[in-house]
Amino acid sequence: MPAHADLAAKCIQKHFGINFQSAREQYLNTTGIPFDYQLKKIFPEEKESKIISCAEEYHKEKMTYVYENPKEFPEALKVVKKLRDDENIYQTVSSSTEESIINKWAAKNDIGIMVLGRESGSKNDHIIEVRKWFPQSKIIFISDSHGDMSLPVEITLGVDVPSHKEQIFWDNGAHNVSFEPVNLNWLEEIKEFLVE
Repeated sequence: MPAHADLAAKCIQKHFGINFQSAREQYLNTTGIPFDYQLKKIFPEEKESKIISCAEEYHKEKMTYVYENPKEFPEALKVVKKLRDDENIYQTVSSSTEESIINKWAAKNDIGIMVLGRESGSKNDHIIEVRKWFPQSKIIFISDSHGDMSLPVEITLGVDVPSHKEQIFWDNGAHNVSFEPVNLNWLEEIKEFLVE
């Protein structure tokens, strides 16, 4: 996320002339939707051509910039692999970034999980797909974006939440909020959400 935010702020600053820090904050305040939709939210009166130009530059540079500058939560891989090994849990990555970036990261780390990204639609589209595959299952959505807490799933869990944004996560429908990144201790604490 920090790499996404830095790149987005750089592009917004260039195309819309606002300072880097303000651009970064506005990007982070609208996460959870594709970048072009974020730009429309941030600049509702702006010309479509300007939004498209900024979004195209962001997506073009994202493939190298974000992939080469990842900030990984220390235990994220352990948690992903632990969930992958549980036969009762099917794990999917849903993202508003390109699948190719996430798949490249997953292959590098030998994760082997289903990835649905921007090329396959929105997160709502991804949820519809997962419901088709597993109609009897409960969907648990884990995210560090408050915009994802209102997705149409059974349970939403906010992670790595800054304390000053906690109420926003609750207001958007979070079932649980953690100030820590995803980690093995955290996974044990929410076990009741993951198993019937």
